[in-house]
Amino acid sequence: MKFRLEQLQEELGAGTEILLKKYGHELADSEEGAFRILPTMETVPALSVRKKGKAAVIRYPGKAQFFRGLSRLLSHLKEQNWEMREAASMEQLGAMLDCSRNGVLRTETVKRYIRIMAELGMNQLMLYTEDTYEIPEYPSFGAFRGRYTAQEIRECDAYAEIFGIELVPCIQTLAHLHTPLRWPVMQSLQDNEDILMAGEERTQKLIDAMLASVSRMFRSRKVHLGMDEAFYLGLGNYLRKNGFQDRTTIMKRHLDTVTALCRKYGLEPMIWSDMYFSLASENGDYYGVSPDYEWREEDKPPKDLTLVYWDYYHHDSAVYEKMLRLHKRLSDKICFAGGGWTWNGLSPNYKKAQDTTAKAFLALKEQGITSAFCTFWQDNGAETPMEAGLLSLVYFAECAYRDEITDRDWKERWEQIFDSNFEGMLLLDRLDRVPGTGAHNENQANPSKWLLYQDPMLGLFDGQIEGQGVGEYYEQLAQRLGNAAKKDKEFYHLLSYYELLARFLGKKAELGIHILKAYQDADKEELWRICEDVIGQARREIQALKERREVLWFAECKPQGYEVLDIRLSGVDTRLQSAARRIQSYLNGKEERLEELEEERILWQSDREGQRVIPRENMWEFIVSAANIKGV
Repeated sequence: MKFRLEQLQEELGAGTEILLKKYGHELADSEEGAFRILPTMETVPALSVRKKGKAAVIRYPGKAQFFRGLSRLLSHLKEQNWEMREAASMEQLGAMLDCSRNGVLRTETVKRYIRIMAELGMNQLMLYTEDTYEIPEYPSFGAFRGRYTAQEIRECDAYAEIFGIELVPCIQTLAHLHTPLRWPVMQSLQDNEDILMAGEERTQKLIDAMLASVSRMFRSRKVHLGMDEAFYLGLGNYLRKNGFQDRTTIMKRHLDTVTALCRKYGLEPMIWSDMYFSLASENGDYYGVSPDYEWREEDKPPKDLTLVYWDYYHHDSAVYEKMLRLHKRLSDKICFAGGGWTWNGLSPNYKKAQDTTAKAFLALKEQGITSAFCTFWQDNGAETPMEAGLLSLVYFAECAYRDEITDRDWKERWEQIFDSNFEGMLLLDRLDRVPGTGAHNENQANPSKWLLYQDPMLGLFDGQIEGQGVGEYYEQLAQRLGNAAKKDKEFYHLLSYYELLARFLGKKAELGIHILKAYQDADKEELWRICEDVIGQARREIQALKERREVLWFAECKPQGYEVLDIRLSGVDTRLQSAARRIQSYLNGKEERLEELEEERILWQSDREGQRVIPRENMWEFIVSAANIKGV
């Protein structure tokens, strides 16, 4: 179908043409036979679309909302008359994509997210870059990490502007800098391996260069400075040089220095707020500050600083309300950051993301907060493909535009935007919701990760799942994922990757348990079967899984960083091969016994009553061996 914009062609034309092309439509040069769209910008914060026949009026408060209205209109073209009206509870509604945990998104991937966010009516995108952007004066900063060039950032920035989306730099100016600080040339800047040395001229020089760089690349005048989780601030080299100092004072002085540099470059700063709370809490817990706590006036942040309250965990809206009220005692500039739960291991936790987001938005609306974004972290190696978080992104956006959102609403919006089956995508949540994890997996269990990586001869985690039928669970899930992949045009490769993962876990999850039992029973026939059939098939499946993950990675991210997953997945195959070789040595009489199978097995984790649990362990180096991987 051909469409024609009745006005604002110069402002909206490029974005309209891109979205129309996605749905098989085009912009018309003439009025004859074209569907007419009259865009009208309003001062009221409401989006409305009214369609009559082959004409529609879209009234919108901002450019991004226009594209949400256009997207919704395109899904109702068959209706003769149709209308909708909605008002977003957020003036700034965004997402943050982690480009620092090995996976640096390709510019085309960033553009894809920009298009999706436009259809969702989101108007702010943050790229989280600890050291994955250029600072010309510091060549080691982000070296060999796939860092963004200034040209790449400007390209993404210009594309975002087409849709009315503000691209905002999200960096770190205190902690979370262990990757750049490990370079010998940078180690003089360390308080400890993760934190900059506050109060030093050379530290100020580095931060000045950071801000100069991002101010040149991004047109936005906003900047997220990070400054979260600096738990050991002032307790490393700073302590040796200056003696013990009040840590709140160190933080305040450092923040004053950095915000002054922001003013130098005309930047509006924001930071994660947790250090204000952790330093005020008796046990250092971000969420443990007393509801009646009052900060001293001199300890409060500068007036021009926005505090970002991040909370991905709570299933009670009262917790969010308490935290928001405390934030208001510190500042009247508050932004909320929720979580898409892409960082738990190998697969997303949709149910956790859904429930925590719903509870958070109840409190945000009650407290009148008008700025929020959804984070998509990639902890411990970017093992979850970023696109697996899109389901959470859609839910987060819809919470801002609707008073209540049902699964039916979520499904409808998903299937309007993507050529994908909602129920099929939801299956990704099942990789970690094995029996015993609960309806929302509130404790963030991630068995798919530790069952993938644990050594079959050591069985560090075997006690957590023994007798639970986990292998059969994954076999059934693989069948369901395979059926879903066949029906899904847009996410076939993603779903088939998870099908391969579930199929492999069907073989591997209980492998160590079966090996141990056969050894203890002196059942050599079964041990031969495990070596030749089970391990042989498992090795073929891990190789197929690795190949599919590589395809997904290179479609989504720059090549740098993939070496980590390559090593990890290859290690799984190697240890399977080694396990078969050890068992065969025993069966052939070269080994009288297998010492690793004779050590008494204990639980990795239990509850207060000593009962086993399905745990969360996301650190590869803690899963793959009980030895010291770091070598320290």
